[in-house]
Amino acid sequence: MELSKYIKSESVELNRSAIHFADYNPRKLSDESRKTLKRGIKKFGLVGGIVVNKRTGLTVVSGHQRLSVMDELQKFPDNDYRIRVDVIDVDEQQEKELNILMNNPNAQGSWDFDALARIVPDIDWKDAGLTDADLNMIGVDFLLQTEEESSIADELESMMSPVTEQKEADKAAKQLERAEKVAHMKEVKHQVKENAQKQAENMDAYVILSFDTYEAKAAFCERFGYDPDMKFIKGEVFDEQIERID
Repeated sequence: MELSKYIKSESVELNRSAIHFADYNPRKLSDESRKTLKRGIKKFGLVGGIVVNKRTGLTVVSGHQRLSVMDELQKFPDNDYRIRVDVIDVDEQQEKELNILMNNPNAQGSWDFDALARIVPDIDWKDAGLTDADLNMIGVDFLLQTEEESSIADELESMMSPVTEQKEADKAAKQLERAEKVAHMKEVKHQVKENAQKQAENMDAYVILSFDTYEAKAAFCERFGYDPDMKFIKGEVFDEQIERID
């Protein structure tokens, strides 16, 4: 039986150093997604072809992220390695069209959540690249604990209870200490404010007397028993004189 006419690629083995990434590749991978992909490759191996274009010097068309993880695992470029790729021969425009098509969700299927929910209990869903959010979306308990696992979890929670209680007590003590410090600071600020107000009032505790003539000043001073040549009179002495008059 002849090979289908729609098979346009040839599977070959090449040195990794012979192929290069497309500098225009619009796909990117988050750190978390990269960890998931790396975990999958370490468990299952590199499954699925990496496509390169012969006409543009063996440029990667599809599989950039898988190849970058392989490079990390193989410690490339310090260590060159052999890899199997699917080689195509197209012009640059078709290469870019294929780059988008082969990674485009619009050209891929969507999940049947009911069918997926039935499969999840039978697999290690993390190795399948699913997340807690994915399982919540399809209505599956992401913990999927067995009775034994539930028992262990309950026992661990019981063992950790004293530690949790101590942490809560420490937290409450720190909050009380903080509240006391805040109250003390408020009291200090209040006292400082009062002292500042008193100092401001004391700065106004003076009066200036002016006389038209020296004789008038001398008569005033003699009236209260002061030397007429004094330039300043202390208020406490003047208060005593007024009390006598009263």
